[in-house]
Amino acid sequence: MPLHVPGDQVHEEVADMGDTSFSTQAVYGNSASLMFATRPPGYHSRPHRHDCEQLNLLRAGAVWVFIEDRAFHLKAGDFLRIPAGAVHWAWNKSDAPCEMVEVHSPGLQADPTIREFAVGLFDERETPALAGTPVTEFVTDGFDAAVVEKLAE
Repeated sequence: MPLHVPGDQVHEEVADMGDTSFSTQAVYGNSASLMFATRPPGYHSRPHRHDCEQLNLLRAGAVWVFIEDRAFHLKAGDFLRIPAGAVHWAWNKSDAPCEMVEVHSPGLQADPTIREFAVGLFDERETPALAGTPVTEFVTDGFDAAVVEKLAE
């Protein structure tokens, strides 16, 4: 795997988030992963957490992102940070897709959501030394997302 991969060689795939999905391209290095995700109208992920910091840039459209007990309405050009371990989820309440750039550190390359298609960016003379291997954990007990989502009304 090279340090550089042309964009057309990083195939767009569908990432399964349980009862919803989104299209994405994903790459990773030793300590971070980067995803470009397109979430369709109506996309609504379940509350989840992972042991990595997440930085987001919304490139197009609009989306609500919920972090613990807070709601953020992102519009194209907005940035957002999700702290490691924080319960979060997203809802595209609009009738248009939204496009999000996500950086995770340490990277999510071991997560089943992206590991099948994410592309490692490593020089042929380099032995990958992946830092941490966080995975997505869906939150099922004791968390009422509907209460927080009322902030988006």
